[in-house]
Order: sequence, then C-alpha cells, then structure tokens
Amino acid sequence: MIFIRRNTEGEISEIDFSPGPNLEEISLFDPQLKDFLKHSPHSEELIKTVLDKLDLDMVRVIEDLIDVMINKELIRFTDLPQAVQNKLLFKKSIRNSLREEREILIEEEEALNF
Repeated sequence: MIFIRRNTEGEISEIDFSPGPNLEEISLFDPQLKDFLKHSPHSEELIKTVLDKLDLDMVRVIEDLIDVMINKELIRFTDLPQAVQNKLLFKKSIRNSLREEREILIEEEEALNF
C-alpha cells in the first residue's frame, strides 16, 4: 500500500508505505501517483524505493502461494531446492517466534488490566 500527503493545492507532496496522520491511501494505478513519481526531483531514487517495497510485498505473496500449493498437495515441500526450503523454514521460525512474543505481551497487558 502507498499513502500520500497532499500540499495545499491538492497535489501529491510526499509518499509513504505506512498509514499516518494526514496521509491517504492511493491506488498504485492512480495517474497522479505515476505523475508524481515521474516528475519528482528524486524520481529515479523514489521509483527504486517503490519497486523495492513492492518486491518485498511480492515475496510474502509468493511464500503464501507456496504454502497453499503444499497444503493442496500440488507440490511437496521437498520438491523445492534445498536453499529455498532453508529460507522458508528460517522465515517461518522467525515469524512464529515474533508471534509468540506478541502473544506473551498481549497476555501481560491483559493481566495488568485486571
């Protein structure tokens, strides 16, 4: 997702990848966004940043797609190259540990509220 800030004339003055105060979500296909990216003083750097962010988002989509295909038995995990297996397992283990940490924090917060 891309969020924008507009100037007083209603033109895009800034983009961000997280929601925040005075930011509005904008479609990737919005002509104003394309125009802003094309004519920005730091156009090349800005376009690279947007593409890098979208690439990271696509990685997660691909991981989810692999999980769906494995669950539907269209492929086996062991059909994937060893390097891919290792990366997927490592990322899952990190996500699981972060999820567990969040759950512990939530439990602690709930305990404090009683």
